[in-house]
Amino acid sequence: MAKVAFIGAGSVVFAKTLICDILQNPVLAGSTISLMDIDPARLKVAEVLARKVVNQLGVPAKVEATLNLKEACRGARYAITMIQVGGYRPATVTDFEIPKKYGLRQTIADTLGVGGVFRALRTIPELLKVGRTLRDVGAADPLLLNYSNPMAMNMWAIDRAVGVPAVGLCHSVQGTSRQLASYAGLDYKDVGYKVAGVNHIAFFLEFTYRGRDAYPLLFQAMDDPGVFARDKVRFEMMRRLGYFVTESSEHFAEYCPYFIQHGDAVIDAFGIPLDEYLRRCESIISTWKDTEKRMLEDDRDVTIGKSVEYGSQIINAMESGDPVVVYGNVPNRNLITNLPNGCCVEVPCLVDRQGLQPTVIGDLPPHLAGFIRTNVNVQELVVEAALTGKREHIYHAVMLDPHTASVLTLDQIWAMCDELIEAHQRDGFLPQFEPTRKGTGRSAATIDRVIGHFEATGITGVDRTDLSFVLHNQTSARFKGKVAFAFDRKAFSLAGPPSRVVEVAGGKVARLTLSFTRKQPETPLKLEAVCGHPAFLATGFDQPVRLHVRAGLEAKAAPIRVEWSGNTVAEGKLLVGGGCIGLEMRVNDSDVRPDPDKFWDGSALELFFAPLGKGTITQIVGLPGRKLGRVIHAQDRQPVSGAKCVCRADKAGYNVSLSVPLEAARIQAGKPFLFDLQVRVNALGDAHGRVGQCWQGSTQPHVESVRYALIEPLD
Repeated sequence: MAKVAFIGAGSVVFAKTLICDILQNPVLAGSTISLMDIDPARLKVAEVLARKVVNQLGVPAKVEATLNLKEACRGARYAITMIQVGGYRPATVTDFEIPKKYGLRQTIADTLGVGGVFRALRTIPELLKVGRTLRDVGAADPLLLNYSNPMAMNMWAIDRAVGVPAVGLCHSVQGTSRQLASYAGLDYKDVGYKVAGVNHIAFFLEFTYRGRDAYPLLFQAMDDPGVFARDKVRFEMMRRLGYFVTESSEHFAEYCPYFIQHGDAVIDAFGIPLDEYLRRCESIISTWKDTEKRMLEDDRDVTIGKSVEYGSQIINAMESGDPVVVYGNVPNRNLITNLPNGCCVEVPCLVDRQGLQPTVIGDLPPHLAGFIRTNVNVQELVVEAALTGKREHIYHAVMLDPHTASVLTLDQIWAMCDELIEAHQRDGFLPQFEPTRKGTGRSAATIDRVIGHFEATGITGVDRTDLSFVLHNQTSARFKGKVAFAFDRKAFSLAGPPSRVVEVAGGKVARLTLSFTRKQPETPLKLEAVCGHPAFLATGFDQPVRLHVRAGLEAKAAPIRVEWSGNTVAEGKLLVGGGCIGLEMRVNDSDVRPDPDKFWDGSALELFFAPLGKGTITQIVGLPGRKLGRVIHAQDRQPVSGAKCVCRADKAGYNVSLSVPLEAARIQAGKPFLFDLQVRVNALGDAHGRVGQCWQGSTQPHVESVRYALIEPLD
């Protein structure tokens, strides 16, 4: 069985995720998991946790732990690196605080910019040690899988200096593809894409829905203020470049010279969170002891899930021969022909027993290649500095950084780099750099489509669904076509004919009213609009059967768990009784910023109520506070009479006890009603910002798109 070495296993939560992924593959269940870290205390936590995973899964895997890199790599077929050299303190804090003195502000600072440069200079020497050790004492034909940032610089250096087979792994492609499906209102299983570029600056060259170009849906979504607000920087750059980029808005804002450096008005307009990584790290550090205690409790089961990370998929494919396609960061050997050969590119890769086989992309659109090269220029000089020890290339790299160059003069860049080098050297890093003489779119083009989508017009009961089919003619010509509505006719009946002739002038919108009645109980409504016109593009409608919850006494409270991209957003219970509906919840929001005027753009609990049968939706919003929160009506922002909201906030989120009188929700006591909850957080964990997720799984921000549960009070 394969031996897998985890280098930096003190990154306990992430290591546990990968261990769970690996050991759930039958071919890998007997693997040896070798854990290595330089921190004995964290290594012990990782070991205990790994053994709990093995015992809970009941697999024959072997777990070993060591502080010695050579022992960890000895005989290993795979080594997974997840290191942060210098840690949060002193290194990361130094990367932020010294540039701030010179007026250079950053958000994440782990990939490019001056923070990314110095993170690479600290990290590359350690990764080279891992690569060389794996090459010398590992199994035949080993593979290094790296998760450490800055990905492109690290992998470029490994390829140049070590030559061991290696791949860099990130989840930005998987995560962004799911976000795009959400923004466009598409079922993820029907979405296709092709992505290429460099890590964190790769672009969706293709984004399809059932094989057809779905970029028009993204441009349409961009024009919705509520959707635009969820990813402002990336949507703005899609408007200018014509393609959507893989990394988040807070990251991407510091890879280009268009946002942070133009003052508070631009920063506020695009919601750019300065010093974001510092705040997220502080949040994690503040809760680490509690996290450690919770993970090590003997009587507590480990939560075992299956993530979207590529690491286990690669190992399983190479061991079993079952092929898989992943997005990997690999050397550019004529893969992207208008980027420099030898740099690290992110492209789709086929993996099987033969190893990684990257896809040849050819030329990127020229403006994308030009944009990426502004970052590759920096990467190349950092790698040159790291491998040669020539200090002058550090200045050259920072001098070419798009963000830094738009803020600082050359004298300021040299002085800042000198101060950073000296500070890191005092802390024991960068010893190889000797002192020197000081001083020495696709644009938003016309979208030639006629786009159709379905909108719910209200809550009308369990067995009836009223919809509008909205057709937006984005062409300049008049559109006339026959639209057929496909659905399960055994389970539903449609008032009126199933096909309608639609005519709409160029640039105008037409709307059809549809009313469906369910003939078979417990049957979801799946609906498609079909038209033979070549310009026609329509999304489907999928209304699942409403979840039936019997809520009442606390002993029989209904559990609520809201997740996003594998992360728990909120967890708690729902209670109905005493004329009120109550929520007892823990919300994971490390940046609690309630705003009654823009509750959809910060921290909030949105409650949706509707009577069973024909009626209107009532939307009530709970806004957290340090101790007491507020409960307001969504429409007029006025307080809800008789409602209560008690909070206990900390750096990682808040606990909330919220109750709303049924009368305020326009619900009759003792009568079943429809309910949903949308949790909005401003920052989830250390990598995700501005999440809005419904209990029933909808990611749409609009009331009419929310999927409801049927709440039946107990006597």
